Amino acid sequence: MTALGPVAAPTGHGVGAPVTHPSCPTPPSPWKPFTAPNAVVPDIAGLEAGTNHSAAAGKWAYPAATVHKWMTRPETAPKNKKLVFVTFDDGPHPRITPEELTNLEKAHVPATFFMITPQLQEVPKSLLERSLKDGNGLDIHSYSHDYHYLYNGTAAQKAAHITCDYDWALAQARDVLGSNYVSSGFRYPGGHMSWHHLDQADAGLAKRGAVPIDWNAMSGDADAQMPTTLPGYVAMVKKTIAESGNPRVVVILNHDVKQKTAEAMPSILAYLKSQGYEFGIIS
Repeated sequence: MTALGPVAAPTGHGVGAPVTHPSCPTPPSPWKPFTAPNAVVPDIAGLEAGTNHSAAAGKWAYPAATVHKWMTRPETAPKNKKLVFVTFDDGPHPRITPEELTNLEKAHVPATFFMITPQLQEVPKSLLERSLKDGNGLDIHSYSHDYHYLYNGTAAQKAAHITCDYDWALAQARDVLGSNYVSSGFRYPGGHMSWHHLDQADAGLAKRGAVPIDWNAMSGDADAQMPTTLPGYVAMVKKTIAESGNPRVVVILNHDVKQKTAEAMPSILAYLKSQGYEFGIIS
């Protein structure tokens, strides 16, 4: 991992303020309801105030806006290095997320976890503190993960629901991680690339300092033709990187709720290392 230098801490949108319920109606969710404490929540051990990671991880943390630019305009990517961002969606999971953390620890590399934030209530804080200590980034995936709620209706209706969902997701995250938690990386459920008429939603997220992050490679653990063997996961990573034109910046989609992914991850990380990639996280 190569030091990038300190990443400027985002400001605004309630950083450090008491955690309260957003003004919009609660999005649908199958998880435990979020009850706001209406108070400033102390940051958990390891969180660097104004970020989504630890202080040490700032050396390999890249702003979401920069990663987004590199992905959408590959010609702007660094020319003197190959970067990979290993990402996990849909967690945290009380059993599988620890397995993935162990995989990352053994490989001495960090990753970015895009979280369905109500699930933060279902894992011990020690797991989240461990993830921060290891140098990982904790980003937002959604509050509801409900496609119908998020993407049904007009562009304006989508924007209203997506930004409302984000506000609840952020409030829930701050209730667990601390009032100074900030995430600029946001992954649309299903991926931004999968949906239409999101310009108004993107603008609403931008006002909140959030930038959509898709992927240009994947292990295939949520694909219609999911690999059936552990070598198949590595083969899928190779294949999708090649299909994306072997970009200098690779963002790989995985899920930390998939047992087979945890079993395949050591081989995936070993392959990426063998190809000369440096590992970063999305702040």
